[in-house]
Amino acid sequence: MNTKKIGKIIGDFALPIMLVALIVFFSLMSPAFLTPLNLKNILVQNVHVAVCACAVMIIMISGGCDLSIGYQMSVAAVLVTKLISVNGWPPYLAIILGIALCSLLGTFNGYMGIKLKSSTMIITLGTMAIFQGISYLISGSKTFHNLPDSFMFLGQGTVFGFIPVSVLIMIVIVVLVGFVMGKTAIGRKVYAAGDNPEAARLAGLNVSRIKILSFTVAGVLVGISAILLAARSGSADSGTGVGIEFTGITACVLSGVALKGGEGTLWKVIVAVFVLGVLANGMQLINLGTYPQFIAKGVIMLGSLYLTSRNAQ
Repeated sequence: MNTKKIGKIIGDFALPIMLVALIVFFSLMSPAFLTPLNLKNILVQNVHVAVCACAVMIIMISGGCDLSIGYQMSVAAVLVTKLISVNGWPPYLAIILGIALCSLLGTFNGYMGIKLKSSTMIITLGTMAIFQGISYLISGSKTFHNLPDSFMFLGQGTVFGFIPVSVLIMIVIVVLVGFVMGKTAIGRKVYAAGDNPEAARLAGLNVSRIKILSFTVAGVLVGISAILLAARSGSADSGTGVGIEFTGITACVLSGVALKGGEGTLWKVIVAVFVLGVLANGMQLINLGTYPQFIAKGVIMLGSLYLTSRNAQ
């Protein structure tokens, strides 16, 4: 086996190795880390991040980038919790409306990217400000709580007394997204449109439609992520979900999703989400605050990019 093949194998399994190494390290540093309760907390706390990362991955594979995802979540969270706690809507109706709204916001981003023929990163920087304003108009800078148990069950409930409902929802979504992206013609079209749009167009694919639908589907996932976060925390305000897009992008870049589009593997994205989750949880347990976590995440991302560039040579 030559050096290049060894390097590829190491690159393919770098994230699982990193995850195991972090678990071992924090287990040695803190007796509270490797406990059933803490491991369950890590899972539950990162459910909405994993679902959101699926949305970010789909957009990036299609060749786009969405910086407005955090405020899409904010809009959905405040709308749903306000309708339930203030207006007395049945939770299922409010949830459907919130997810539909996020789908519409995602579609708008994709459509504007095609219509303006500009980078979706720049476009979503603008729509981020719009969605921020919409969120604050809906919430009036208020926090909505006093949510019914039927809604909270999605984020805090368990099945058989120990399996979190939110984790089951995450697993279903990850399996479904993984199947569609990896095993169906739809997924192959998204990869093709992101990898080489002109070649895909010449092959008969409607690249514009594929890109817009990628944003639409991502919007649905963002809406679900917002519901899971609001249900877990038991409340929502206009700060709910803000900044999660950067965590999602970090996980995708860390896992090797190409910024230019057309490349990415879902299982690596999910592992990257939990690498970041374990890192944040472990650093808190050993009394390292938020700012050292930023440094650690940055170092891990740069190290991942270095290994990726070395393996590509």
